[in-house]
Amino acid sequence: MKTTITLLLLALFTIGVTAQYALPVDFETPEEDTNWISFANNPDAPEDLTLVDNPDEGGINTSDYCAKHIVNETADQWAGAVSTAYGVMEFTADQHTMQMMVYKEIISPCGMKVEQSTDGGPAVEVKVSNTVTGEWELLTFDLSDAIGYTYPALVFFTDFPDEARTAGSINHVDNLGWATASSVRKVNDVFMSVFPNPANDMITIQYPEIRQVTITNIIGQRIRSLEFLHTGHKVVDVSSLESGVYFITLDTADGIVSTKFVKQ
Repeated sequence: MKTTITLLLLALFTIGVTAQYALPVDFETPEEDTNWISFANNPDAPEDLTLVDNPDEGGINTSDYCAKHIVNETADQWAGAVSTAYGVMEFTADQHTMQMMVYKEIISPCGMKVEQSTDGGPAVEVKVSNTVTGEWELLTFDLSDAIGYTYPALVFFTDFPDEARTAGSINHVDNLGWATASSVRKVNDVFMSVFPNPANDMITIQYPEIRQVTITNIIGQRIRSLEFLHTGHKVVDVSSLESGVYFITLDTADGIVSTKFVKQ
């Protein structure tokens, strides 16, 4: 896989792709998909990655467009897409967590990778599985092994099975970038994410096996409590809340975890 992506990066540099864009990758610019090269799809074709209308603007992703990534049944496990069009990414102790939204028809690991470090850093790849289908989900990737290095190449994988591939899939991806618009903290070696933060209307909460969400105000008064079957992804309407700081407490399989968000 390393050789495959390296050759693709050489091709990108050879044809003169420059940093015309900036993170996050929102696929809202016409022909932005041409700055990405798909690989390991056996065979690869331009239609593997195309700009399309957002299939679900009623959830957490309200953008008009996104990218559709087709993974063939004959693809390698690591079929994905790579770009060097978003400038050199510098990873620091304060900036090493990245995110992307996916809309998928199956549950399977997704991946994000940075490589071709300009200062000798290792290629860093992290896999996270989606937990829902038929709706957008925000995935968070801890790339802390890249801290101290800079990278020009960003890679994503929308369907990266742990074992040999047995089927193809059609996936949508959007809003790849730094996790700066979220409250992200690590609890029990798992990321708890609240997006967006600050929020106006809706927030998305990510943590494994959530069964209850409770929102309290700054003085500890309970504002809202929601119970449901276990899920790793919950969208909550906060449009009726007054502006201010609120605390979110989750009842999960790991116990009680909490964080805060700001309602604008």
